[in-house]
Amino acid sequence: MRFLFKNLYVFVFAFLSMSMAVWVANGPERATRLVRPLVEDAVELKTLATGAYQEIRDFNWKVAYDEFEALFVTTIRLPSLVFEKLAERLDNFNEDLSRRADDTTPATSGSRPVINASQVQGAAIASAMP
Repeated sequence: MRFLFKNLYVFVFAFLSMSMAVWVANGPERATRLVRPLVEDAVELKTLATGAYQEIRDFNWKVAYDEFEALFVTTIRLPSLVFEKLAERLDNFNEDLSRRADDTTPATSGSRPVINASQVQGAAIASAMP
């Protein structure tokens, strides 16, 4: 009895494998129809993961480290200076968003320009920041 419980995972795996084989043999079209979206999603996830790994590999960690270190030193020396630098960076970010919105917004036949969702979200985020 100890052998059975000790190797139960082998029996469960064998049972599931045989069950899936019988299921596929009884309805191969149904199995293909069910599995096709899963395979397509897996291919898409692989493509996205490959791009993410490439971006992480190309990321300049030295610049991020230097920026974090400068922020830490500034915070320790003079905490109010952090908020001044943050306000300056947010102003630059807001100007950049405004410039991009002006450059990429096509005019329509009506009086209002067409704005895509990312521009609306970026403008809302930028206007919410101090």
